[in-house]
Amino acid sequence: MILHISEPYLWLPVNKKNPEVKLHFYCNNTKFQEVDIQLGGTDGDFYTSMDVSRCLGQDVEIKGDIPQDMFYHIFCYKEEVQNVYPFRPQIHFVPQIGWHNDPNGLVYADGVYHLYYQWNPYGVVWGNMHWGHAVSKDLIKWEHRPMVMEPDQYGTIYSGCGWQDKDNAAGFGENTLLFFYTASGGCNQWSVDVGNQHTQRLAISTDGGETLQCIDGAILPHITGENRDPKIFYHKESAAYIMVLFLDEYEFAVFRSTDLLHWEETQRFSAEKMRECPDLFELSVDNDAEEKKWVFWSADGYYLVGSFDGYHFTPESEVLCAYSTIIPYAAQTYAGVKDRIISLAWLRLANDRGNYRGAMSLPTQLSLVKTDSGYKLSFHLLKEFLSYRQLYKELEKGEKTFETELKGTAVEITLNWKAQEIGYTKLIIGDTAVTVNFDKGNIEFVNSQIYSEVIVVPFDKKESLNLDFIIDQEVIEFLGNNGLIYGAVETEENILRKNFVMESAVEIESMRFYEITTKELFKNNF
Repeated sequence: MILHISEPYLWLPVNKKNPEVKLHFYCNNTKFQEVDIQLGGTDGDFYTSMDVSRCLGQDVEIKGDIPQDMFYHIFCYKEEVQNVYPFRPQIHFVPQIGWHNDPNGLVYADGVYHLYYQWNPYGVVWGNMHWGHAVSKDLIKWEHRPMVMEPDQYGTIYSGCGWQDKDNAAGFGENTLLFFYTASGGCNQWSVDVGNQHTQRLAISTDGGETLQCIDGAILPHITGENRDPKIFYHKESAAYIMVLFLDEYEFAVFRSTDLLHWEETQRFSAEKMRECPDLFELSVDNDAEEKKWVFWSADGYYLVGSFDGYHFTPESEVLCAYSTIIPYAAQTYAGVKDRIISLAWLRLANDRGNYRGAMSLPTQLSLVKTDSGYKLSFHLLKEFLSYRQLYKELEKGEKTFETELKGTAVEITLNWKAQEIGYTKLIIGDTAVTVNFDKGNIEFVNSQIYSEVIVVPFDKKESLNLDFIIDQEVIEFLGNNGLIYGAVETEENILRKNFVMESAVEIESMRFYEITTKELFKNNF
């Protein structure tokens, strides 16, 4: 199909029931894009759009092994698709349209928090990995920005990290933003045709992260398997930049550099259960002001506590798990933030009725707690988030029931109990029931629409208990026991218009019900 590009955007119909087809896009006989898409026609579920402004006024050839009449539903338009959906999460970031997964390139620079993320703008299934982009001044109110990287002959754009080069170590200029990422050679036909494998590459930005320029050449060649997900930081004590990298299976590597361009491997080690998206950071211990420990982290919340000398990470714990449920994944910590370690995870939600899929967690601040069984990771809501909440109702001590109708606004509910031997407290929010069982020592989540079985989260019933539930469209995040419990569960999409009921067979020390003020929280500024 030959299409004259008269407007800057190409609209493509998607039918979620159709099999994927591969489309190749050429301008002036040069390939500029390759897309796997569940292409639709008049029966499409939604439209998505591609920026083709680079070809404005020229002819584009689209090739694909599909019936010719399917091409006729692709057309040019002056604006990109605007995906308005009434049940979007209010305080959790979601893409405008399409699938997203891992947070990438998390960096705080010049007063702005950047969130890049794995993104498939052409469907609600994994594939076509681009980097989407959003910015925030406080990690709560996000502004959508244009896509910054797309698949090419080196592969699709897998996960990576960001860094502001204040010292000009790499030579691109002071304060240049550097983005280290995996080009996943072999994951698109384009890279297969030229024989490229997974490599670690560099992109730079000199305009505050708005646009990224990919630098020629790999900073790390292919090592083994699907080696991927570089994460870097500066280690002051040994005067070097450090990169941690996932190799394959349960194996990771550590690298050093003085210029952010040339890297030397200093360690390779395996850790049972741990895979993908490594991170390495130093944390303070909450209940020991003089102590700090290093944490080696992986995608599914497994981590090791130990020490790091700039060359080798030495584990001092068994493999631990930070998450109470399986929905959070691929968390990354922010570069450029002083005095805090801030983590952001992908929430693996299944709902795609809004023609997007997945959400980001609320950002949390990390610390360690020294317990009788060793050091444990602890999650804390950010001070920025707390500034958005308004107290709606506070129960008097001894009250055991409460009921209200949610008003379409995200809410936070905090509860505190003394140690209990028997009894329960139950929260019912729409179709989701949350039961805190003191006789069993667990929290049970039930939703007949979403879960095929009860989700069970244990706690130590011999100790007092505190829990925070943050309720948003499609998702509930929860933190407990001063951050030692953390997880998320999926809910129905219109939960913020349902009734909330609390009933308790045990005495509650305190319960506070907050509304999260979210007016104009997200901006669609492309």
